[in-house]
Amino acid sequence: MYTRLFRLAILIGLVCLGVACVVSPTPVAVPTAPNMGTIRHDSPPRVVPDLSMVIEVPPFPYSRPLPPAERSPIDGLFTKTIPFEGTPIPCMRCAGYRLEGGVWSLYLNQGVFKFFQQDTAFESVGSFTVTGNRIEFFNDPFCEEDLSMVGTYSWKMDKDSLTFQVIDDPCSIRLRAKNLTASPWIRKRDPCEPPNIEAAVTDHWNKPPECK
Repeated sequence: MYTRLFRLAILIGLVCLGVACVVSPTPVAVPTAPNMGTIRHDSPPRVVPDLSMVIEVPPFPYSRPLPPAERSPIDGLFTKTIPFEGTPIPCMRCAGYRLEGGVWSLYLNQGVFKFFQQDTAFESVGSFTVTGNRIEFFNDPFCEEDLSMVGTYSWKMDKDSLTFQVIDDPCSIRLRAKNLTASPWIRKRDPCEPPNIEAAVTDHWNKPPECK
């Protein structure tokens, strides 16, 4: 009897060797991409200071000499709000002037322009000139295809609403033109800003007490 058991044990051993005694391994968890239900939204948002009127680095004459520092009929700070659509896609080297949702500002001041986006901290500083109802933007570092590019537009001011109509602007794969003409820019008035050029030249206007 013991001999039969011994032989049976040997037979089982040989069978195991023949099939390599395959043993089911311990299951390994397969990582999966997070979805919107698992992403935590309780981290504090990044706070970007309002730099819409701060010119830290003046324009560089990439394509044309810097224009004289003279006021134009449309100098001032203008803003517009683009609705958020979907979830923003993080991008380290995105083209400039993409219509990201949030508040955009356009600051025009004596031949210097600045675009600024509060939520992404995008900013671009360059030069502009106004002749009649035509405006040209140039010396823009975000015209990466060719820094000598010039954007030409017609403009119209209706009270505090400034609109642009593109004539020609290939800058940033034409995203600058799409951004500028997407919707009207609304003037954000400074209480100490003269209401018109005549008031600014003569200084004859009703100033608020804090502006005197």
